[in-house]
Amino acid sequence: MKARESKALRNAVIFSIVALSCGWIGRLVDMLVGRDENGSLGQLIWLVSPLLCMVVLRVWAGDGWQDFGLKPRFKGNGFPYLFSILFFPLLATVIVGIGLGSGWVDAPSSSSSYLAAFGMALLPSLIKNIFEEFAWRGYLAPRLFSLGYNRFLVHIAVGVIWGAWHFPYLFLFVDTTESMITYIPRMMLGVIAMAVLYGELLLMTRSVWPAVLMHAAGNAFIDPLILKKFILVHEEFAVIAMPSPEGILAIALTGISGIWLYKRRRNAESRS
Repeated sequence: MKARESKALRNAVIFSIVALSCGWIGRLVDMLVGRDENGSLGQLIWLVSPLLCMVVLRVWAGDGWQDFGLKPRFKGNGFPYLFSILFFPLLATVIVGIGLGSGWVDAPSSSSSYLAAFGMALLPSLIKNIFEEFAWRGYLAPRLFSLGYNRFLVHIAVGVIWGAWHFPYLFLFVDTTESMITYIPRMMLGVIAMAVLYGELLLMTRSVWPAVLMHAAGNAFIDPLILKKFILVHEEFAVIAMPSPEGILAIALTGISGIWLYKRRRNAESRS
């Protein structure tokens, strides 16, 4: 292995170790100070540490900033940006529509109240996902791509590490009575499917911003639906009809869309 590739692999491993440990450190901090809810110091450690690690590795460990993806690169990328903004709102709308038509889902709250909740969630979601996406798509994905591995396998590897990063605080963001033994493997499939989508947008545009916008739009649109009870998914159908990443319909539609983007990009590369 060449020295450059060896350094990239070493730094990717360092980043992954930091990412997989920082959440547990954050949980320990929360337990020590007696605070374990949204907005805690531990959650700040969990969210910010991967990005700080990325900065250290790029500045002092030889990675540089060439593949950081900071430039938006709007020119010629109208489709990826439109796709990134609309995908998750359309996905959730389709799944909720199927659920309502099948009797799997109830919608007890008004649509005007939901629009207000969506609007209020947009800015916090955007800020949070700048931190998250510039760590995962702004660092880990390009580091692994630079090693020459199969790009689809890189998406899966990034998805596994990214999914495991969520484990320490999963209990705060999941409203379910399901056992984690069955929930976590399905959630991981959903995160891997999303990693394909976000990773393909990165490869198509060479910018992290489409992934930031997709992630922010998805969180702002879907989280209020579930957490603020604008929809109520009947417990016996939650595995199928939940519009969040662990729902079977969501996993299937996200996975199909990711494979379609992958093939679309490969075909475009072969024609160029």
